Amino acid sequence: MFICKNFSERMGFQFSKLLCCVGLVILISSCAQRGRPDGGPKDLDPPKVVSSNPENFSSRYKKNEIIINFDEFIKLDNPTQQIIFSPPIEPRPEVYPLGPPSRYVRLKIPRDSLEDNTTYTVNFGKSIEDNNEGNKLSYYKYVFSTGDYVDSLQIEGNVFDAYERLPDENISVMLYPLDSTYSDSVVYNKIPRYISFVRDSTSLFSLDNLKPGNYKMIAISDKNNNYKFDPAQDKIGFVEDTVKIPSKTLYDILVFKEELKFKASRPKQISKQKFEFGFQGRLEDYKIDLISETEEAFEAMYYKDEEKDTLHYWYKPYLENDSLLFAFSNQGRIDTVEIRPKQIDTDSLKLSEVKIDKNKLLANFKLKSNTPLVSFEKDSVRMMDKDSIPVNFNMEIDSFYNHLVFKFEKEEQQTYKIDLLPGAVTDFFETQNDSLSYSYKTRALADFGNLALTINNIDEFPIIVELVEPKGRVESSVYETKSSTVNFELVRPGEYYIRLIYDLNGNGRWDTGNFLEGRKPEPVLYDSRLVEIRANWDDVLTITLY
Repeated sequence: MFICKNFSERMGFQFSKLLCCVGLVILISSCAQRGRPDGGPKDLDPPKVVSSNPENFSSRYKKNEIIINFDEFIKLDNPTQQIIFSPPIEPRPEVYPLGPPSRYVRLKIPRDSLEDNTTYTVNFGKSIEDNNEGNKLSYYKYVFSTGDYVDSLQIEGNVFDAYERLPDENISVMLYPLDSTYSDSVVYNKIPRYISFVRDSTSLFSLDNLKPGNYKMIAISDKNNNYKFDPAQDKIGFVEDTVKIPSKTLYDILVFKEELKFKASRPKQISKQKFEFGFQGRLEDYKIDLISETEEAFEAMYYKDEEKDTLHYWYKPYLENDSLLFAFSNQGRIDTVEIRPKQIDTDSLKLSEVKIDKNKLLANFKLKSNTPLVSFEKDSVRMMDKDSIPVNFNMEIDSFYNHLVFKFEKEEQQTYKIDLLPGAVTDFFETQNDSLSYSYKTRALADFGNLALTINNIDEFPIIVELVEPKGRVESSVYETKSSTVNFELVRPGEYYIRLIYDLNGNGRWDTGNFLEGRKPEPVLYDSRLVEIRANWDDVLTITLY
């Protein structure tokens, strides 16, 4: 009995220990199941295609449905714009899912919409992304043929920006068949037969699964993602010659922003006797004339906004007309616009300093006015340095921007005080200023650097040579007509790229191209190296153009 009792107690003890262990495990498991611990590596992988029906690159396609399966739940981002069928399929296939995430994409192709013996490419652009992290499967392509084989011809090339150092993102490269229906206007209103994209972070592109033939090759920075050229916001580039496929040529395309044709917008009333005339295009030989009849002598002045494509228009006297008609002429074109004036507040003369992002040792001091400037009295203006010594200066009115410009010799580490006595400035409405005072401070010469740059193998003059920050801002620009050495003086310390522009027509600026005219932009070259400008340092550099 004793032995049996002891054995029973020992077994009970062990069993109790086992129950405790099991309970502890359950308790820990229960606690752990309450929530998922944070942390761990973030999913950066895009979705993967695991199968498709029919298989990718199938021939003799006779069905009306394509299903592509993925290894995780996906969703489609803007599929109507992003997914392109080339050649185009009309009516356009339906694409699913459009709502909740799914593990597949289904394409429903309308009956009798496919051509015989034709290879089709479905380019998904950047539409496919995983449901949780939004990782994109960029530029996935599904290819099938209605004939006995899949077309396998390919052409490759590079896309460069004609002016900027790096091209825009989302560059589309397109082919249009040169058949009896082709005209250059197709880039504005028709989807191309073949389309591809510049690969991310490169300038490279390839157009695949092509059919032999003659084509026009176009590239656009497709801001609308609609595969059509919108000159208001897209850049465009083109290959001049016919692209003959098959071809082993590596094609280079320069994309550029066209100069928009002039077009006037309907003016807006800003104050009682001020309108704003918006426009697109470059101003050249422009004029605004009042067409409406008036009984009183009518006068007007206008000037360009510093940042917007807008003209500030002032007139006198105030006209009681229900509506006013104007003729806005520019570059030989005339647009008629109308406005209905209202009785609102009148502006009064206000002067303020023009803030500049330039070295003040090289720039002019300027004042801007909110009403048109017509005259000044130099004798009513005083300029002193920090030692109260008078400074010689000249003044002029820049009527294009409505600026009062002060020109004078500047010294380093100097503070100039500019005082305008009452009546120094008169505006269009014969209003004069009250007493005003401004200061203009310059930095030490040692805060800046200089660069003597020699350029070998210049093809022709004149040239424009610029120091450009990595983000594109121009720090310094030199126009040169005969010398291969240009001098950049008093440059802010930093790293810059060297940009050279061939000014082929000698007008002092870079001129862009035009697609319909078949005109390429003026050549622009970059040196690939960053040049460091150091404070209080004179650098000498030689580069060679190839």
